[in-house]
Amino acid sequence: MIELLSPGGDFQKIKTAINYGADAVYAGLKRFSLRSNAGNLDNNELKESIKFVHKNHKKIYITLNTFLFDNEFDEFIKMLKLLNYCRPDAIILSDLGALETANEILDIPIHISTQANITNSHAAKLLKSFGVKRIVAAREMSLNDIKSFTQNSDMELELFVHGAMCMAYSGRCFMSSCMTERSANKGDCTQSCRWSYEIVEEKRPNLPMSVEEDKTGTFIFNSYDLCALPILDKLIYAGAKALKIEGRMKSSYYAALTTAVYRKAIDAILNGKNFHSKINFFLEELEKISHRPYSLGFFENEPLQYRKSSKYIRGSEFIAITQKIENNKIFLKLKGQLKPGVYQFFTRKFEIITVNIDKLYTIDGEEKAIGNPNDLLYIHSSIKVKKLDILRKIT
Repeated sequence: MIELLSPGGDFQKIKTAINYGADAVYAGLKRFSLRSNAGNLDNNELKESIKFVHKNHKKIYITLNTFLFDNEFDEFIKMLKLLNYCRPDAIILSDLGALETANEILDIPIHISTQANITNSHAAKLLKSFGVKRIVAAREMSLNDIKSFTQNSDMELELFVHGAMCMAYSGRCFMSSCMTERSANKGDCTQSCRWSYEIVEEKRPNLPMSVEEDKTGTFIFNSYDLCALPILDKLIYAGAKALKIEGRMKSSYYAALTTAVYRKAIDAILNGKNFHSKINFFLEELEKISHRPYSLGFFENEPLQYRKSSKYIRGSEFIAITQKIENNKIFLKLKGQLKPGVYQFFTRKFEIITVNIDKLYTIDGEEKAIGNPNDLLYIHSSIKVKKLDILRKIT
């Protein structure tokens, strides 16, 4: 069994990921998560999320992977006791003190975050003695490193296969903290590595000089996005137990499309189908979400760790989520601007259905020229879509 693990930045994204094929989701709470600016879950949403995921016979992991100071442990312990009551399927930790404390309080499985920088089976053996069930591998591990790890350890190994990467070692970056007093290791990164930089000579502070690799300037800290889809079969055969998509701060559309693509790819590999014959189609779909240029990261020992722009590529625009269908009326909750034109529905069945929208209506039946984000509108159409199917516009 290969687990597909998808991002759940808030309750809506958790539901989206599960409905589009995730075996498990990971989500943060309002404190101690390395994505403090994601929606995250309050206590009530935590309970509702666990209830929803378990009703669908899937799993949910809670991230508590920041690095703690002594004055934070009282609050951390209260959170552990809450989790013991709510019963998620695992928690994800980085900090050794947090691990020791969790072992004293929890009877929930513990996973170790990529932030802990685990690259070898010897570290896994030590962590196993602390009750750790799974290692989320450091992103610097190559395919050969992964094979060696799984041959020498019976610890479950989880790999990031898609999403943003940091220029720093497994995400442990201090630039944001130094420059803006917003710590990446507390989940509040300003992505300083994506900014443009100039050189200033010590005695001539008023004469900054641009550093130019070419006419676009320089972005030496900038990282490509990871897309391991072309070698997904190799990672599975190397012994990975879980394949993880990064993106808790990204949209429900991102969660839906990446989950659907990797679900189809994993199923094709495990069912012995010709996975490689479908790669081009899968990659074309992954180009339609907001991303930076893709690379294979460190998996094949040729890391493309920086690129010459911090701009995103956007192959499509997220327009709406289907709320319900009644009598050929498709009700849409808008996430972007909608006006008459040609669009696509991306469905939970991985169908792509083109629709020509000529008129929009409010829920009271009044015609409307343009819909804006957060509007609830409907269109007339006989196409076969269902609740939570996504409307997008190709750009």
